[in-house]
Parts: sequence; structure tokens; C-alpha cells
Amino acid sequence: MDSTDILLFFSACATAVIHALIPDHWLPFAIMARAQRWTDRKTAVMVGLTGVIHVAVSILVGLPVIALGSLSSRDSLASHGQSLELLAGYLLVAFGVGYGLWAHRREARAHGAAPGGAAPRGAGGDHPHVHGHILERWFHGTLSGGGLVAVVGISPCILLVPILFAAAASGRAAVAFAVAGFTICTVVTMVGVALFATHGLRRLDLPFFTRYGDLLSGLLIAAIGVLVIVREA
Repeated sequence: MDSTDILLFFSACATAVIHALIPDHWLPFAIMARAQRWTDRKTAVMVGLTGVIHVAVSILVGLPVIALGSLSSRDSLASHGQSLELLAGYLLVAFGVGYGLWAHRREARAHGAAPGGAAPRGAGGDHPHVHGHILERWFHGTLSGGGLVAVVGISPCILLVPILFAAAASGRAAVAFAVAGFTICTVVTMVGVALFATHGLRRLDLPFFTRYGDLLSGLLIAAIGVLVIVREA
């Protein structure tokens, strides 16, 4: 692994941790675990399985785009004496800034619509206001544990796509390490926070990550892109 590979590995880990701290990844499981009196083992298994599915779907969605982009861009850039790694850096910056600003505006509108700027909740007061996933439209009904795993797990994390694109420019090893780091950090963070919240739900809200988690993730990806550009320029 060279320095770029290591940088992308840690960026994948950091992005996974920040994104997994957003409550829609773990709060529904904490609520259901308390309501249905799940054991800690069952909670960990359900949340861990969700995290694995979440990452797997993200990879399946992103790999075709990454493959097409890498093949077409490498030949074009080679003819102009440029590297795919440099293009990947610019794409990381563009995606990170664009996604971060879009997420920030979305959250500002969502929180501004609630009284006093507080995060909106469901009619019962227990349903979380979710961000970036399809869970909000489903949670109003009755979901089983398996249904909750499916609903949360099948929504892809678009933040992984630019990281994989940049890693693909360095080779298969870089992709493997980035995927491993993102998967491990996503699952560990989701399981850990969900278990903690199950035993102390009223004390754990993480409003900062609720509102700014996606923004921070986007800015982190942009910062990684700047570092890649500096290294390759």
C-alpha cells in the first residue's frame, strides 16, 4: 500500500463512522429492541446484519459506475499525459462539496419546519426523523425486526461511491482495503451505538450528527480529494 491507499483507507473508515452515527442507522433498532425486549445479542445481530447489507448494496450500486468511469477515463487521460488518480482527487472534491451543501440545505429545511428548529418526530413521539434513507415512509407502519433490517439495509450509501472510484485508480488492493475499512467501521459503529442507546435511549440523541453528519461526511471526502490532488500534482 502506498500513501494514497492508506489515505483512502482511513478516509473510508472516518466517513463510515461519521455516517453511521446519524440516528437513522441505529435509532429505529434501539426503539424496537426496547419495545420488543430484545436481548443484546439479538440487537447486535440484527444491527450488524443491517450494516453488512447496507455496505453490500452500496458496493453493488457503485461498482458498475466505477468500472465504466475508470475504463473510459484512464484511456482518455493517458493520451493527455494525466493520471486517473488526479481525476479521482478532483471528483472527490466536487462530490464532497456538492453532497455536503445539498445535505446541509436539506437538513436546514427539515429542522426549520419543526417548532423551534427541533428535529421533527412521528405522530407518536417515538419515531425518529430520518435523513437520507427511505425509512421515514415505512416506520409509520408496523415493522418486524426482519422488515426493519431490510428497509434500512437496502438503501445504498452514496458516500462510498467516490471513495471506491478513487481507490480503483490505485488498484484492486486499495479497493479491497477501502471496502474492508468502510464495512468494519460501519458495522462496529452501528452495533455499538445501538446497544448503548438501547440501555440509555433518553440520554442518547446525537442531534449534532442528526443535522450535520452528512455535511461532515461530504466535507471530509472533499478534504481527502484535496490531499490526493496535492500528492498527484
